[in-house]
Formats: sequence, C-alpha cells, structure tokens
Amino acid sequence: MAESHSIADRYTVEQTEATPLDETRYADVLRSDFVDHYAGGRDIWTGEEAMRQAPRLLMDALRARAGADAPGAPEAHVLDIGTGHGRDAAILLAGGHRVTGIDLVASPEWETLTAGHPGRARFLATAALDLPGAAEYDAVLDNGCFHHQHPDAYGTYLRRIHELLRPGGLLTLSVFNATGGKGGLYANAGNRLYREFTEQELTALVGGHGFALVESHQVPRAVGDLTYLVSTFRRTEGDGR
Repeated sequence: MAESHSIADRYTVEQTEATPLDETRYADVLRSDFVDHYAGGRDIWTGEEAMRQAPRLLMDALRARAGADAPGAPEAHVLDIGTGHGRDAAILLAGGHRVTGIDLVASPEWETLTAGHPGRARFLATAALDLPGAAEYDAVLDNGCFHHQHPDAYGTYLRRIHELLRPGGLLTLSVFNATGGKGGLYANAGNRLYREFTEQELTALVGGHGFALVESHQVPRAVGDLTYLVSTFRRTEGDGR
C-alpha cells in the first residue's frame, strides 16, 4: 500500500459525497477486507510506530484524571477496539491496566498476552456493536477503526461506546488527520472506507453523542506531512444521542 501526501493519492477509489454500499452490506465488506489484509500479511499499520502513540496518550489522560497528587493512575479496564496483533494492548497491560481487546480477526498473539497477564487480559473476535454489556469500561481505545466505519453508522457506533463506558470514562480516537480545512471520504480497492477528519469535524461529531473533548494531538507519521489526529473525550451524562 503506497504512501504519499493525501488519502486520495494513496487509495485507488475516491468517494466524495456518496458511499459505494449501503450500511448493511458494508459490514461484510469491512470484515472481508480486514481478513484479506491480515491473511496476506498486508496489515502495514501493525508495525507503524506512530500508531503506538494513541495508547500512551490515553494512559497520560488516565493519569491526569487521577490527579497530580496521585502516585500513578489506578488500574483501569480498557476496551481496545481493533486490537489486531495486540501491540496497543501490550502497552496498556505494561502500564498496569486491564484490557479487553476485540477485533474482527483473531490473532495468535492473543493467547500469549492472555497467558502472560492472568486475569488482566481477554480477547474476543467480535465487532464493537456486537459486544454485550453496559458501563463496564473505564476507557475505550479506538486506534484507527472509527475512520473506517460507514458514515451512516457513526452515531450508532458512538452511542454504543457511550453505553459501554462508565460515567466519566475516557474515549481516545485516532483517525486520519485532514489538511486544508475539510475532511473527505475515500475507499481502497476493496471498498473499505477511509475518512479524513479535521479536529473541528471530529469534535463536533463525537461531542454530539455525549462526549466532551479533553485534548487533541497531531501525531506525525513516517511519510511526508501525514499525521494522525488523536483526540481524547470524556463521557458526559445522558444517553449519548
């Protein structure tokens, strides 16, 4: 997957105003494309060091929430959406937190991490919307999943995360950062969608579903001037609608 200075340059099919499939059909496309990338060893995001900043920024936010006088952030139960091979989960576990990692595709590393952290790590092959429970997590990490969702599902996705978080819980989202003042919607050859967001667009969208912005960072990537937008939000009271 070649890198360059814009999402449109990197992926072969541009989608601007319309999406190629309806929401229900897209769920199968998303799963199939990720299965294909992992099976073929084309999950280049796994080795990208810039992606490892998101779990670290979430842990910084957890420490800040604990207060300046606290000796360290208390153990938090973190839901790691799109855990992949468990790179972010390993960072969170090393930081003293409990992790539930979920992904559409299971990975052999899950067994190793579970065995190495008894009672503190579990992994499930499931989509976020299919995960049961409510108010179970102190924090949610979504490192590169939200920007692949169908636009018609943004609200459903955010409302479900709102339900899964405990009151005051934190959500850290890492998405493709837009340049030029406006985001855009694109797709790769397999019709997996990619959304660039400006900070204002992401804050308005997430803020409209029961979250308040805590902080945002632009994380430089290894190619050109590409960056990730990593934003942490706090769950506010209400139903997330």
